[in-house]
Amino acid sequence: MSYAGISIRDATERINSPNNGWFLPQVQRQYVWGGRHESETYICLLLDSLLRKYPIGGIVLWETEQKVPYRRFVEDYVPGQYAKLVDEGLWAASKSLVYDGQQRLQTLYSVLRHRFNGRVLHFDLLFDKTKSEADETGFLFRDPTEPKELRYLRMTDLASFSGTERQKVGLENDRQPAGGGNLDSQLLIRENIASLWTIFVERNHNSIAYFSVRAESPTEVNEVFRRLNTGGVALTQLELVLGSIKAVYFDYEERLWNLAETITKRSGGIEFPSTSILQFFHFLVKDTIRIDESRLLASDLPEFERVLKHDAEPILEFFEAYLSQLLNVNHASLVPRWLATLPIIAYLVALRRKGREWRIRALPASDIRLLHQYLLLSQFCDWNTQTMVNAAAREAMVAGGAGLTFPLDAIRKIALDKNRTGELYESQLLSQPWFAAKVLIPHRVYVFHENKPQIDHIFPTHLAGGDEAYKEAVNVLWNFQPVPAEVNNYKRITHPREFFNSTVGQKYLNLYDFIPALGSPVWDDHMDFLRTRKSEMLRKLNELYDLPVVTA
Repeated sequence: MSYAGISIRDATERINSPNNGWFLPQVQRQYVWGGRHESETYICLLLDSLLRKYPIGGIVLWETEQKVPYRRFVEDYVPGQYAKLVDEGLWAASKSLVYDGQQRLQTLYSVLRHRFNGRVLHFDLLFDKTKSEADETGFLFRDPTEPKELRYLRMTDLASFSGTERQKVGLENDRQPAGGGNLDSQLLIRENIASLWTIFVERNHNSIAYFSVRAESPTEVNEVFRRLNTGGVALTQLELVLGSIKAVYFDYEERLWNLAETITKRSGGIEFPSTSILQFFHFLVKDTIRIDESRLLASDLPEFERVLKHDAEPILEFFEAYLSQLLNVNHASLVPRWLATLPIIAYLVALRRKGREWRIRALPASDIRLLHQYLLLSQFCDWNTQTMVNAAAREAMVAGGAGLTFPLDAIRKIALDKNRTGELYESQLLSQPWFAAKVLIPHRVYVFHENKPQIDHIFPTHLAGGDEAYKEAVNVLWNFQPVPAEVNNYKRITHPREFFNSTVGQKYLNLYDFIPALGSPVWDDHMDFLRTRKSEMLRKLNELYDLPVVTA
């Protein structure tokens, strides 16, 4: 069978249709275009390719009435939203499952029928392609709150027309004033509407090619799917492994999402993706975080199911009781090397599997200190390679299974063998200032604006009279304090001693740590202040974690 053609209008109407609609197989990867860098630019180029009648690649479908799990396309796309499984009672319905082309179809469905990341796709009717650069398209995204302008045509409005000539003429007449009485501009508007109408409204222009696979079982069509992804933008090894698991445990991915959402809720805001959870599960099943689908055995699949059912609690314990409650970590961006945290979770899993005490609050203080030391060294010394994490996690599993303390000495030796440092150097501490400030002042909780923590420079970078050397000197960990941004609204360019002695500043003084007495002469010189505060912070680091810093 050869490829057939279908109009964009017919294709988007078939998506999620209750009668022989187009849906997604449960083995499909999730939508990734929305998360790519400059996604709006790529989407505009896709729509422009269709408008210029360029090919955009074929769609591959499995037409079936087999009782198999499948998913709905997302409507209003927002980051983090997933295609959800339909109710089991509908699994035997007549349907076509999209095995290749999801990214293109999901994009078209969201921007022509709904919204994309809260924004609406428009076309500039005054766009002249004969005078434009190669990467200019005429398509653009606008916020729905922006005032309407006649020159910008909402693509969702265009897609809502049924396609009559009366509607087309009415649209042209409605938008003519955007030309401002200029005949050339009015003709351009008419030409652009005609082109858009042909591609996105009419049904007789087959812009999309599709191929229907004839197969008797999901196993057969999954093999077609695997071969489709051996070229082009291939599935990742993790996606291939997940697809194999879902072929046996259809709701496995949903349960991973639920676990990731539970982590975020119980940790106070840390987002740990389901893909990272699966990578950890891969270690528990295959003894490595390095995923290779070709080494996955049929006998491994029940083990993935078992670890999801029985080993999730130690993961939650790590995020809730350890990171959130002990260290007040409340955002994923504070921890620079997440892969290196997995040995701690592995240790808790091993303790729990052997029926030993594994709850953070019940562990001896000496054990907690070892966990702290490992966390700090792994982050600052970059114990984050797959080889390093594998070796460290294996040591942790052995120690936990034997009821021993966390094996920091053995892991430190591994680090040295892998040409990593086993001591904490001042330069390493300074290289990760967000995390360093967090562990130095664990009782403080960062306030975030988007993905950036709010930090005050105690000596302001723009202090009156400060030159470039001054700005560079004070932009350092020893001058950082996690505080809400509102303090800067008062403090701004004021000398800190003057600020803290003011009526306004006095009420904020208790938000700061390692602050010398306001009458101390160290406030007279910012370098004296930095040296004094550095000494206090390093002393505190050793007091909290018994971890000295090798200074320059």
